[in-house]
Amino acid sequence: MQIKIDVASNIPKTVNKQPSTVTLITRDMIERSNAVYLMDLLQNVPGFWAGADTIGTFSLSFRGIWGMEAKILLIVDGIEQNELSFGSLPLGNRFPVSTIEQIEIIRGPGSVKYGGQAALAVIKVSSISQKTETALSSHAEVIKQGLVENSISLYHGGTLSDETSSSAKYDMTLSAGYGDYSVARWQGLDGYEQDLKNYSNSQPLHAWLKLQEGQQYIQVQYDRFEQEDRLLFGDAGLFYSPNERYQEANTLSFEHLALQAYSRSPISSVWDSESKLTLVNQKPWNSDNQYGQTVSRDATRYRLDQTFYWHGKRDQDIAFGLFYYQEYEKVTRSFLFDSTTRFDNDNSIEQINVGGYFQHSLYLPFANVTYGARYEDHDAIGKEWVPRLAINSNWDSTYLKFVYNQAFKTPQFDTLASAKNSGSAITKTEKTLSTELELGYRISSAGRLSYNVFWLEIQDFIGFNPSSASNVTLGDISNFGHELMFHWKTDVITMNASYSLFLVDQNSIEAIGIANEKNALLGIPNHMLKFDASLPIQTNASIYSKLNIISSRYACTTDINLICGEPEKLSEEYDWEISYQKRYDKWRYGMGIKNILDEKILYVQPYRGSQSPIQGLPRRLSLDVHYRF
Repeated sequence: MQIKIDVASNIPKTVNKQPSTVTLITRDMIERSNAVYLMDLLQNVPGFWAGADTIGTFSLSFRGIWGMEAKILLIVDGIEQNELSFGSLPLGNRFPVSTIEQIEIIRGPGSVKYGGQAALAVIKVSSISQKTETALSSHAEVIKQGLVENSISLYHGGTLSDETSSSAKYDMTLSAGYGDYSVARWQGLDGYEQDLKNYSNSQPLHAWLKLQEGQQYIQVQYDRFEQEDRLLFGDAGLFYSPNERYQEANTLSFEHLALQAYSRSPISSVWDSESKLTLVNQKPWNSDNQYGQTVSRDATRYRLDQTFYWHGKRDQDIAFGLFYYQEYEKVTRSFLFDSTTRFDNDNSIEQINVGGYFQHSLYLPFANVTYGARYEDHDAIGKEWVPRLAINSNWDSTYLKFVYNQAFKTPQFDTLASAKNSGSAITKTEKTLSTELELGYRISSAGRLSYNVFWLEIQDFIGFNPSSASNVTLGDISNFGHELMFHWKTDVITMNASYSLFLVDQNSIEAIGIANEKNALLGIPNHMLKFDASLPIQTNASIYSKLNIISSRYACTTDINLICGEPEKLSEEYDWEISYQKRYDKWRYGMGIKNILDEKILYVQPYRGSQSPIQGLPRRLSLDVHYRF
């Protein structure tokens, strides 16, 4: 409760004083969680839930809206991770939590500070760093048929000089893994079936090097996510020449290489300057399929950020930022479209985006007021301007927040090309309006309770149109709901519980709606109850348990035409796990059971995109070993 962060604020502040609705996940919480990858952790956060997209990929919805494509922004160590072709955020068995120190989440729009891919939420991840040690972590999961998940990570940190006074430090992380995302038998909308065991292997690889001295650093980041898949777009290859069902797994890959130079320094007693120069090169949505069905893309972004901070008075602070980036994409091969004419009769495209933002926090006797705005001028989408306002009042044990945000979506190269080439060019930018009211109460030094109510509207929603099989502007949608959260931590027990609800206010988008259920949207549960607790049972040993309950939801399960047909109402899901964790000297190890009830956990595509549900892993034994050298 006393940890200070700056995910939404200009200067570090505690969660209750952040000018947004914010969730903080600390290293202690991560170690207790028994999670393996980032998506496992995020599903425990109010409002978030996982779903399936095309080619066996997985991502997150938030407050009833699918966030896969350019709506939820992921930042790892100050570098944006969303891929550059569509702006999408594939997760699944990716970003191992064994390398993560802390996660800061804005549960709501963050466009003013973070730009046009933060319309729903911002997830800011910090890797383990600033430790003079070497640590090795390993995780495995086993079912009756054998090993289904395995990952290993190594961290090494220290100083560049033997002198104890040296401030030059380095951090290195290397992680790798493999494992099937499903071992079930999958059935397509037209009744065709395939086994996914041994045909759905994910192979994440992540490497990070950071050299730092004082407030300056250089970092190199490499991430490659490779995944087998037999489903393609839910049709198992039927719609693409030679129109035969896939008998072997295809290979889908995302590759990300980034170099960043950072410096922060004082200009005067009241001004600080922060500079970032970032180069990102990616190979997103590349595939090596059967029958020569290959997709090959290459995307690059050069970005410069310059931010100034003013903290001249105790009752206010200001951040003022400018940015410029230039990005490119080139498609050399594709069986899905003519690569030579993808971008206005060319196979490559270049875009420039320039703009800035400001945010001013003023501390008045009755409340802290934060207001700001962002302006961008983008080659493809034109000029955009969005404001925000947050009012935060704090008393002895209570706080009250009012947050109003406007946000927008920056559609990337392939989103725009897909729409234009289908004859439905995107002419309006997707806009988001969000209003939140949050009340928090500190029950005691051990616990707190918070309650958030929200209203969220998206105008000119950009999504997948099953009729044209392309991205287009679909219509408008608005949701409202609430999130109730309870946290308790003592020497005896640590406990978190939350209940979240969303309902549909208005929806004109047929591709995500349910005809006879006004409040339901495809694939996303209206009600979610999440609970976890850690209880010490002996010295340096504890029991951890987690239970996520989600309400019934609708999914496309049957249609001979491979579009959707009449959605089916699924059963509620109860995902329960329990684990034992023990620390001994330099060792930390754990053993647990996941999906204790052996539930049929389903990942559902939250729009009419031809993908039938994918069944997750069954009951399994998990094993963890961590060692500090």
